[in-house]
Amino acid sequence: MTTTETTAGPPALDVPAGTEFAGPTRAMTRERTAWYSIGMLAGGTGERQPVQHNIHTDHEYARQQGLPAAIADGMHSTNWLSALLTAHFGEHYLARGSLRTKYIKPVLVDAVLTPRAIVTSREDLGADGVRYRLDVWCEDEHGTRLTVGEASALVIS
Repeated sequence: MTTTETTAGPPALDVPAGTEFAGPTRAMTRERTAWYSIGMLAGGTGERQPVQHNIHTDHEYARQQGLPAAIADGMHSTNWLSALLTAHFGEHYLARGSLRTKYIKPVLVDAVLTPRAIVTSREDLGADGVRYRLDVWCEDEHGTRLTVGEASALVIS
């Protein structure tokens, strides 16, 4: 299996089944989760918002709800997976791709995550392009998968 680190540049458009992609490793900081919480609320109301106290921004409140600490919103890891697919397939993923994710374990604030994908199949469709199917996941610094899913990209030359 070949693992390719995501880098800036043109998307990879011809990759064999078994190729693994890895995105940048990032910390799920308290600031990142607070910003996301504020940004979503501000986007919905059209007004600047204060940090809300919820399971994503407040460790004590999260513990009161039965969690070990504050957790990231699941869309963080989904967005990082989508960025990984965009880096590798560009507009082919954006225009003709799909991504489905499932949050199987909480992403604790201060966890370090790496988005990953592996090409599970490559189907040559002739003049209609090449359809890639991928398993995707975000793992923490211990290699534990926290978010899993499936994706596809249709590459048309």
